[in-house]
Amino acid sequence: MSERSRNLPRRSCLSVPGSSPKMLAKAPGLGADMVFLDLEDSVAPLEKEAARDNVVKAINEQDWGDTVLCVRVNAWDT
Repeated sequence: MSERSRNLPRRSCLSVPGSSPKMLAKAPGLGADMVFLDLEDSVAPLEKEAARDNVVKAINEQDWGDTVLCVRVNAWDT
């Protein structure tokens, strides 16, 4: 990401649950300025491990272009 794009105002932020491969696959094409991949409240406790794997795969394998990505995680002790 360029320094210029890092300092631009954001007009949209999309929250995507890490437990949904379908939504993770669709997110890069929706045109949001920022996407946060959620591993916290939107993911059921029994789905946390699979959701972590889904998010890592989405970050590494999809073309996010200039979209700012952020991952929301639970506390380290959970």
